[in-house]
Amino acid sequence: MSKTSRAEARDKLMSGAAWEEFCDRLKALGSEVLRPDVPGGELERAEGYRHLTRILGYALDYAIEHSDVDRPIFHPHPRLSAKWGGDQPDNLYQHAAIDGSLSYRIRGQRGTVHDFVMSASSCGEMEPPGTGGRRGKPSRVFSEISTRDIEFEPDGSFEIVASPDEHPGNWLPTHPDVGSILVRQYFSDWDRQRGAQFFIERVGFEGSSPPPLDPAGMAGLLDDVSVWLEQSRPYWTRWMHQEHYRHPPNTAKPMGKVDLGARALYYGQGRFDVAPGQAVVYESEIPDASYWQVSLLNFWFETLDYANHQSCLNMDQIHCDADGRFRLVIALEDPGVQNWLDPAGHRSGALQYRFLFPNTTPEPGMRTVPLERLGEELPADTPRIGPERRREAIYRRRQHVLRRYHLY
Repeated sequence: MSKTSRAEARDKLMSGAAWEEFCDRLKALGSEVLRPDVPGGELERAEGYRHLTRILGYALDYAIEHSDVDRPIFHPHPRLSAKWGGDQPDNLYQHAAIDGSLSYRIRGQRGTVHDFVMSASSCGEMEPPGTGGRRGKPSRVFSEISTRDIEFEPDGSFEIVASPDEHPGNWLPTHPDVGSILVRQYFSDWDRQRGAQFFIERVGFEGSSPPPLDPAGMAGLLDDVSVWLEQSRPYWTRWMHQEHYRHPPNTAKPMGKVDLGARALYYGQGRFDVAPGQAVVYESEIPDASYWQVSLLNFWFETLDYANHQSCLNMDQIHCDADGRFRLVIALEDPGVQNWLDPAGHRSGALQYRFLFPNTTPEPGMRTVPLERLGEELPADTPRIGPERRREAIYRRRQHVLRRYHLY
């Protein structure tokens, strides 16, 4: 909670003032969409207001339903219906709020997912709402553990202890500044892989019940939601300009690491700009990495609709050429090649590429060519794909995404 005392917070909620203040702060957020440094086209404006509704829904759900550190739950973060922060389209993110000074037990099943990485992180500026007094610590991934570190039972089951004190077996070290555990599940084969399962409990609190919600607590949660929303919008707008829009169109910058990203993960940023009748060819040496992918995003740092558009491709979906390189094609119209990245109606936007546990980090190149001359720019054996096969591929993508989020 902010500087307001519990007695003052109680009175504000009981009088309705806390709700009125929440609504006033929410109304003020609409000005973010109208800022002069924000694209003002019809698509971008509509997506901007949709983005506000998405992050509001996410913030309310997280703060009010998933911020109990005594009875944490691994919940989608972000959700399919509430994208933010450059979400990875091959990932299922799952987040649990914890108090890093306490001990937790995590049990689960490995599944057949390509990999998963579990991180214990401090409550930085972009930590989700509901963290209250734990918010504002320096952004830091304190520790992480992945499938290559975990000892699994023959049936794929596992148990991990997350605690500040060393523990034998699978141990995820924490610290009093740690406020969350984030799991990144990586799906590379969308047709066959099934996700891992995770259950978390605070040691000693098994079967306990929470106290009734009180007015001061509810007022504090509304304040947490407002603070997070107010920090989130300018944070990601600055990020987009610094990491994407200050660079020339159709260029990509070398890879690097992000403070709150997994330690094993490297990120590359880029920007695309394409007109009707054009194609942008993205070309790179094949990286030596456990996992790698490329995806398109809008100005609001949301991945595009990857369930219904082929707006991202990973190592298991990309055709790699005989010369040790791969070539992707960004075009508004379907160019009839397997490696098409569909911008879903966006003439410009952001591009990200990610490598997990890389041994090499090749830098891609991008070039614009007339769509009618695309065949001259690609190897002769580039796989072609017709409308029926494209529809089948999109149908399978949608099935996987709904299954991944337990909506199928």
